[in-house]
Amino acid sequence: MKRLVTTAVVSTLLSLSVCAVAVGADDMGEGLSRACSSCHSARRVCRMLGAKDSKGWEKTVRRMVENGADISQDSVGAIADYLDNLKPGTGPMCP
Repeated sequence: MKRLVTTAVVSTLLSLSVCAVAVGADDMGEGLSRACSSCHSARRVCRMLGAKDSKGWEKTVRRMVENGADISQDSVGAIADYLDNLKPGTGPMCP
């Protein structure tokens, strides 16, 4: 059962990553905001926008996945690029 749930979550997140390209980065941001804020404030992510490059974000996102974030390993690169391209104080993580 656990494997089935894990497979479903990974499939869903991979689909979200692919869909983000098709329908726009805003959708990726909404899902990412939910994933990040399940463990800590989205403001924590907002404060780091512009302070990290894509490699820094990739390292952070991989660490969050290892700590249980509901994000697939396959989408880490796309998420890091998305966060790297946000200007400080912008995006769904910044109120």
